[in-house]
Amino acid sequence: MPIIMVTTEGGKAEVITALKAGVNNYIVKPFTPQVLKEKLEDVLG
Repeated sequence: MPIIMVTTEGGKAEVITALKAGVNNYIVKPFTPQVLKEKLEDVLG
């Protein structure tokens, strides 16, 4: 199951930790609807 993490933490260390934990993509708040659409398309193909 694809996982997209949404958070307020956008530091490089946090992103790396999330990716190592199995997150497929990462969105930092605040984000636009376009960013969400792009991330969903990336994960779902």
